[in-house]
Amino acid sequence: MNYQEVLKNGTMAKNYERFDEALDWFAKAIELDDSQPQAYFYRANIYNHSLKEYDKALADYDKAIALEQNEEGYYYNRALLYLNIGDVEAALEDYEAALAINPNYALAIWDKALIEMDLELFESALAGFDRVLELSPYSAAIVHKDKGNLYFKMEEWEKSLESFNQSLALDPYSTYAYKGRGSLYTVLGRYDEAEADLRKALEYAPDDKDALQRLEFLNKKRG
Repeated sequence: MNYQEVLKNGTMAKNYERFDEALDWFAKAIELDDSQPQAYFYRANIYNHSLKEYDKALADYDKAIALEQNEEGYYYNRALLYLNIGDVEAALEDYEAALAINPNYALAIWDKALIEMDLELFESALAGFDRVLELSPYSAAIVHKDKGNLYFKMEEWEKSLESFNQSLALDPYSTYAYKGRGSLYTVLGRYDEAEADLRKALEYAPDDKDALQRLEFLNKKRG
């Protein structure tokens, strides 16, 4: 078997979640041709996303990137690894590297904006979310939910409410948007509407501990 045939077998085993078998195939592919990046990358994804063996994943991502420095997906997935191990700065650097190769890489823009929101880099995060809406309109329901959370952090209540409303208009089953709008209504003192939203979230996700905690907080606010 040649490199491509072995790589294909590894990919099929990975898709069926036969991870040990997939790792064997990718190791064999590397033995056949260690100058190709794909087997390192696919093996890294198993270590990172499935097995949580982050040291091995990082070593393979580094090798894949050393062999192919112009593949944005390699940087994107290594950024996800860095987030898994709590290295936010390194993740941002890899998102920037991915976007330097492909400025229209919507997932990288989106993930970067979420980090920026957490870091309170609000204007940059907002620009990122708006860019994702342009590039990936089918993701609008989730992006509007994220914008609702962003405006909530900025204490721009009307814009936050508008964003959550837009999200729910597109996806009336979004537990995350109901939770976000429920918390917003709690802050605004609109307690009946807050309870309705949080109970709606629990209707769709009965075991959502976050929704239960938000409902408990609402009840405390009500006294």
